Order: sequence, then structure tokens, then C-alpha cells
Amino acid sequence: MRKDVALLLKNKSSEVALKFSKTDRTNNFNNESFKVVEIKPISAMSAYVIYEKNTGKRALAHFIFIDMPKNPYWTYYFLRTDHLLNLNILVDKYLEVEQHNFPMNFDNDETISSIDGLKEIPDVLKEFPKQV
Repeated sequence: MRKDVALLLKNKSSEVALKFSKTDRTNNFNNESFKVVEIKPISAMSAYVIYEKNTGKRALAHFIFIDMPKNPYWTYYFLRTDHLLNLNILVDKYLEVEQHNFPMNFDNDETISSIDGLKEIPDVLKEFPKQV
């Protein structure tokens, strides 16, 4: 992760803590306040942030960096179980899309021996997400 991106992440995660610590915030029935406990990058453009609430409970947020040329920014959401299940589905779909798109990088008359005859996803690729 680039230093400028990391600094933006640190600032954004603190802003989120302040935003969710407002006692007049919608659905803040327990008057919770948040503080950043941990920031961990999971790629050059994403990270997770663990917040601790004044109640002792914790919350996990997934941050994604949007690298717009003139206005780069971090966006986030607080993870729930359905997010994790949906992300697992997206891993498989992403692989399918990439395999569909790959041959389109070549002229129709070019031979692409590396994918000729590939009828299904190799087992090693099927297992990849589970090994990470």
C-alpha cells in the first residue's frame, strides 16, 4: 500500500469512528462510541478496520480504496454474515468472467494453446480461495 493511500485510510477510519460515535446518530440506541483498535491492509487497495465500542463490543469494517485520478477516496461498509457469503460467490464469478474475457485479447485467427481444450476450471483454481 502506498504511503499516501495508507495516510488517507488512517484519516478515514478515524472519521468513521467520530461519525458513529455521535450520540444523536440514527439507530445509536445505546449511545455507543467507537475507537479504532486495528487497521490491517489486505491488499494495496483494501483493508479491514476493527473498532471497539464503549460497550466493549467490536465492529469490523471493510475499506476499499477508489483510485480516482482527481479525487481518490476510501469507501467502507460494516461486515455482516451475508456480506461474507456473497463475497465467496463473487470469487467464483470473477474467475468465470476473467476466463471468458481472456480470449478476447487476441485476434480470432491466433492460436491460444494455453486455453485450447480447457473445458472446466482446474482443481487448483477451485481450491485457491480456500487456501488464502
